[in-house]
Amino acid sequence: MTEVTVIGAGIVGVSCALALQRKGIPTTLIERGSIGGEATFGNCALLAVSEIVPLAKPGVMGKLPGWILNPEGPLAIRPAHLPAAVPWLMRFLLNARAQRVAQICHALGALTAPAQDDFDEVIEAAQIRNIWAENEVLYLYDTREQYDADQFSWQLRAKEGHDVTELDGSALRDLEPDVDTTGKFGLIAHGWRSFTDPQRLTRELSELFTKLGGEIIFANVSQIEMHSSKAKSLQLSDGSQLKIDKLVIAAGCWANHLLANIGLRIPLAGLHGYHTDIADSGVSLSRPVVYASGGFVNTPVESGLRIAGTIEIAPLDATPNFRRAEVLVEKAQRHLFPGLTHTHGSQWMGTRPFMPDTLPVIGPAPGVDNTWLAVGHGQLGITMGPTTGNIISALVTGTKPVIDIAPYRADRRYI
Repeated sequence: MTEVTVIGAGIVGVSCALALQRKGIPTTLIERGSIGGEATFGNCALLAVSEIVPLAKPGVMGKLPGWILNPEGPLAIRPAHLPAAVPWLMRFLLNARAQRVAQICHALGALTAPAQDDFDEVIEAAQIRNIWAENEVLYLYDTREQYDADQFSWQLRAKEGHDVTELDGSALRDLEPDVDTTGKFGLIAHGWRSFTDPQRLTRELSELFTKLGGEIIFANVSQIEMHSSKAKSLQLSDGSQLKIDKLVIAAGCWANHLLANIGLRIPLAGLHGYHTDIADSGVSLSRPVVYASGGFVNTPVESGLRIAGTIEIAPLDATPNFRRAEVLVEKAQRHLFPGLTHTHGSQWMGTRPFMPDTLPVIGPAPGVDNTWLAVGHGQLGITMGPTTGNIISALVTGTKPVIDIAPYRADRRYI
């Protein structure tokens, strides 16, 4: 008999289910679509261990109006959605104070610090081959002055133990010959890795889960039935009912209606991101390149060159605005890759689950005796996946996690 049911088979849900099954706990994983087919599929494909500084930081208040008014900017809001987004945005901005940002960085750093070791463990267990590159990431600024202006962020990263190597001139030019580094300033951020295919990674981890005896059900959960203070069963879209003993909700942006079923409301928002995969780009990269001055990432993946980024605040079911993906490619060609031979490729829009304080929700569901939450990982779902799985498996089995979960509790103050 299944002891734990996990809803959601992105990297976070698969990691939770796998961590439980590896402990010998019979687990069922429920997915409404395909394994790793939502936010996991289209991310920047990075193990971004030092990407712990939130977008909301000192100075963001002055930039926000320009972003909102520019539909092609790094953060855009569809005008019709602005009234609904205001409460979330207000909390987002209240988290931009320097002291609060430092607290957020520390809490995110606690989750990213064990990421490499936790990934090594599951990748070795699943015997996944050729899934990631060891090369570290290159950050690029158009000028040294832009880097100097961003010192608040780099000082916070350094405080959490993340080292960088500064590069300019010939050292920068020789590192990535296909990148236009004229006048630019760069840094190597140590400890990062890049994945060649995040969805394949997630699928192969799910295959290990089933080999260990786990079960996967492809269905949409339409309702969680409660009895007293416990989740008792799941109503599935085909009309069937699944009785449950313990429940983990890891459904990303689609968690809100499930949380409402158990009487819980958190400020979880779905923020859209875009990418373009270009198969024959004419650009050869030995490592990912984060264009800090432009706010997007360029990663070599199995399908070619992935150019990804931007945040768009819009309804969960919004029609993609692929002009945002096109703008990223145009900027990449103009500022980074003069040799980019093709500018068309496979476009994607997906929705990342964000909390206004950028911290995920990991821990017990308040007021529900048998339910745990693993949602709201934002752009760091891949990075935090296995670590989150280890935390959830510890909580479900009644053992103390190695990380203090207080900053990630669902009943925290989101400001």
